[in-house]
Amino acid sequence: MDYEELGFKCGIEIHQQLNTEEKLFCNCPVELEDEAADANVERYLRAVAGESGEKDEAAEQAARRSQKFVYNYYSRNNCLVEIDEEPPHSMDEEALETALTFARMVDANIPAEIQVMRKMVVDGSNTSGFQRTAMVGLDGKLETDSGKVTIDDIELEEESAGVHERTQEEAVYDLNRLGVPLVEVGTDASIKNPEHAREVAEEIGMLLRSTGKARRGLGTIRQDVNVSIDGGSRVEIKGFQDVENIDKLIELEVRRQKNLIDLGKELEKQEIVGDNVTHHFEDTDNHIVSTVLENDGAVYALKLPGLTGKMKQNISGERYLAKELVDYAKAEGVQGILHTDEDLENYGLVEEFGKVAEDFRKEDEDVIAVIAAEEEKAKAAAQSVQKRAEMIYTGEIPEETRAAEQNFTTSYSRPLPGSARMYPETDIPSIRIEDEEVEEIDENLPRTLEEREKQYREEIGGELASQIVGSERLGLFEKFKENYDSKLVANFFTNTLAQLEKEYRVKSLGEQDFRAIFEGLKSEDIAKDDIEEVVERVASGEKTEEVIEDIAEKKASEDDIREAVREVLDEKSDMVEEQGMHSQGALMGVVMARVEASGDQVSEILQKELQERVD
Repeated sequence: MDYEELGFKCGIEIHQQLNTEEKLFCNCPVELEDEAADANVERYLRAVAGESGEKDEAAEQAARRSQKFVYNYYSRNNCLVEIDEEPPHSMDEEALETALTFARMVDANIPAEIQVMRKMVVDGSNTSGFQRTAMVGLDGKLETDSGKVTIDDIELEEESAGVHERTQEEAVYDLNRLGVPLVEVGTDASIKNPEHAREVAEEIGMLLRSTGKARRGLGTIRQDVNVSIDGGSRVEIKGFQDVENIDKLIELEVRRQKNLIDLGKELEKQEIVGDNVTHHFEDTDNHIVSTVLENDGAVYALKLPGLTGKMKQNISGERYLAKELVDYAKAEGVQGILHTDEDLENYGLVEEFGKVAEDFRKEDEDVIAVIAAEEEKAKAAAQSVQKRAEMIYTGEIPEETRAAEQNFTTSYSRPLPGSARMYPETDIPSIRIEDEEVEEIDENLPRTLEEREKQYREEIGGELASQIVGSERLGLFEKFKENYDSKLVANFFTNTLAQLEKEYRVKSLGEQDFRAIFEGLKSEDIAKDDIEEVVERVASGEKTEEVIEDIAEKKASEDDIREAVREVLDEKSDMVEEQGMHSQGALMGVVMARVEASGDQVSEILQKELQERVD
C-alpha cells in the first residue's frame, strides 16, 4: 500500500512500568509476588459530569452495562490508597527523577510546575474511577533512520489494576499492580508507515531501558496506536504488547478503514428499520432465545438493506464485516447478534426469522439481524448496532477505542474518550521543578544501551555484550564488572542465572549474595562448578558466606588432588599405555569420584600428570 497516497497518519504511545522501590502515591512495594488475595472489595462505577458539566461518552456507555467490579486485595502490595479509602501520598521521588531523566534524554522541555491530574477511566481498572497522571515533559525529539519524530508529551502516571477475570456481569481485578509508576510517551502523527512505527517504538523502548529503571517481563511495556487515513477517523488501539509486530497491527487497521470506506462507496444509503419482535419468538425451540425470554428478556430486530452476502465480507485479515456490528452489541453487555447471512437452520430459527422478514418487508438483498437479551440491554444494543450500521452505508469510520487481537486485527471497545475526562487532582500539591534540578539531570544523563553495547563488545565480545545489554540484570553487571572478571560476570548474569532460575528461587538472591559469590570465585574458595550448589542452598535460606566457607573447607588441597590422580594413574596403567592422552576423559570420572574439587582444577592436574606418563 502507498501510505502517503492514503493520507496515513499515525502516532504511538508507549507505556513503561518503572522498577522503583515503592508505588507512585503510596509506600507499598512495587515488586509483585504470586500469592493468594487476602480480601475482596466490590464496587459499581457511575458516570458523572466533570467540571465543565459534560459527561464523557465512553463513561456513559460503560455505566449503562451496570457491571460489578471486584478487586482482589493483597496485604503485601496494597494499602488504603489503592482502595480509595485514604488520600494519595506525595509523588515518589525516584519515579519522578526517572521520568524527568527520560524527558531530557529526548530533549523534551520540562514544565516549571508539575500538576497531577485525574483522568477518568471507565473500565473499572481503578477503584476510584480515575487515574492520576502528570505531564513531566513536552516537545521532545526522536531521531530514526526513517526520519525525525516529535515527542508531544511525556506523562508520569499510576498503573491500572490487572484484569484477573471478566464476564458480562462482572470484572475481577488484581490490585497488586495498581499504583505502580508508569511513564507514558506520546509521539505526534508524523510516523510515515507501519515499519517506521515499529522503529519508533523500539527506539523509545531502548531509551526507557537505558534509564536503568524500566521494569522487564510480560505486561511491563505496551503500546497504544493512533491510526487514520483520508476519509477515515482517528482510531486508538489500546494495550498492544508485541512491539516486533506493531507494523502488522497498523497495516491491518489501515486495510480495515480502507475497505470500509470503499464499501460505503458501493452501497446506496437506505433506511434501517428496527423494532421489538419478541412476540415472534415466544414459541421458539432455540434454547438461547427461549432462556432469555423465560427471564423476562426481549428480542429486537433490525433490517439492514443491501447487506446480504456482505456480512461475511473480509475487511481486515481474518475479520469480516458482521464482526463490526457484533462488537457494538457486545459493548452494551449482550452476547452477540444472529443474522440472515448465516445458516439459520443451525439455530432452528428459520420460521421465526421468516415472520420478522415478512413484518419488515425484507428483500432478497436485505439482512435481518436479531438481538436477544435483558430488555434494556437488548434495546441499547439494537440502537448501538443501528447507529454503527448507518455509517457502513456512508463509509464513515467512527472515532473509537479498539482492542488488539492475537491475529493483529482489532475489535471495538468503546467510544474515543473526550476532553471531559480530565480534571485537576486536589489532594496532591503541584511540584516545582527548579532550573538547577534540570541542569543536574542533564549532567548525569545515562548512556544509551546502544552506546554501552558498543563499548562492551570490545571488552567481552559481541554475543555476550548483546545478551547483557538486553538483560534486566545489566545494572548488576555494571556494578561488578570493574572489580571482577567482566566476561565471567556477564556470563553469570545472563547464561548461568538463566539456567539456575528454572529450578531455584534466584530472585531471593540480592546484590550482597552476588558479591560474595564473585569474591569466592576470585579467592578460589569456590569454582564455577560450585555456583549451582551455592545458589541452591542460598535460595533455600542459608547464608551465602557460610555456604561458600563450607564448600571451601570440604575441598581437597592441590596436593590431595595430585595424590589421588597418581593413584588412579597407577591403577589404570594399562589404559594409559594403550590410549595415551585419549584416556583422560575416562580417568577424569574416576578421579572426581575420589576427591571434592572443581572439575577445572582436577582436569589441569590430571592433564599434566598424564602427559608426563605418556612422554
